[in-house]
Amino acid sequence: MRAVRPASTWLSSLGVIALLALPGCEPAERGDTVVYASGADLESADPVVTVHPMARQVQRHALLVTLLKLDSALNVQPYYAREWNWSADRTQLRLRLEPTLEWHDGVPTTSEDVVFTLDRVADAATGSPRQAELSQLKGWEAGGPNELALTFAAPQPSMPAWLSELPIVPAHLLRGVAPGEQRGSRFGSHPVGNGPYRFVHRDRGARWVFEANADFPMSMGGPPLVQRFVVAVVDEATTKFAGLVSGDLHVAGISPGMAELVRRDSRLELVTYPVLFTTALIFNSAREPFNDLRVRQAFNVAVNRDRIVRAAYAGLAYAAGGAVPPDNPLAAHDQPVYDPALAASLLSDAGWTLSRGERWRTRSGSPLTVHLLTVGSAD
Repeated sequence: MRAVRPASTWLSSLGVIALLALPGCEPAERGDTVVYASGADLESADPVVTVHPMARQVQRHALLVTLLKLDSALNVQPYYAREWNWSADRTQLRLRLEPTLEWHDGVPTTSEDVVFTLDRVADAATGSPRQAELSQLKGWEAGGPNELALTFAAPQPSMPAWLSELPIVPAHLLRGVAPGEQRGSRFGSHPVGNGPYRFVHRDRGARWVFEANADFPMSMGGPPLVQRFVVAVVDEATTKFAGLVSGDLHVAGISPGMAELVRRDSRLELVTYPVLFTTALIFNSAREPFNDLRVRQAFNVAVNRDRIVRAAYAGLAYAAGGAVPPDNPLAAHDQPVYDPALAASLLSDAGWTLSRGERWRTRSGSPLTVHLLTVGSAD
């Protein structure tokens, strides 16, 4: 579970996870099992139809492979595609693929699997949430088992992000499934992958179990050190914490309120990281009272963001000046100042009064209930 940070009237998010500090120098010695807590069951193992973020991470990094990958500095690195070159006008990309990669049932992975994956994503009948990612892609074709050519509608200034985010699916297992039926196919719950981890079994609503693929090509990183990888479905915050303390869980997202408990436990390690995600209070400017700019401005200066950060998010938050999270270089850093007196003045000018019971009244005295917050003193 990710912790959420308030940002001006917007709420910007911060990821908070706790790690079980396993004994020894390396927590990932061969033969270990790592159990990762997920707040919800993985939607599907099929990346063509998946929306759930955790499922996408498992697909991309464990079960399946992408054409390219990103290193820790977000630089593009070879993965299934070992080499590539652009045409002079950067509208065509040719890739040479790893020839020894196999699906976990022993069938070779080839460029035809990539073509099939792109066909399925692009087909409107599939209903893939990734379809828009291919908007600049004009065409694709296999030039042999290990060669692939991609043609773009316009010159590409950089490597398209989907090349390192869209996992490849097996054509030999899904070709017989109609595009409109792929979302409900058996592959989603009993997948055959080609990545560093093989699917072992799934207990619906409880866990997914994967084991290391001993045949994963050395050119792509070789077999993983951790022998067994388990995604356990744990949706209750105190249960996650108890699982970490007992050792039943090794990695879990926690609520900000539990961060201090983790810090006090020498067996656990707290890790925080920025998340490019924003939650906001959205005013419907077509309806009263928010059709008045002064009312919207009043709400903007009436929110005590610093208090929300301290009280609701244990300080694991910071304010942003708009919809773009503060860690993004395009973010606006000017923040409204908390000023309840100004808020009251703006509301008065707009013809509104506010009582302690979160009850708004118009000039005519008719009530309007606002459930989001009370404008007034912060204390």
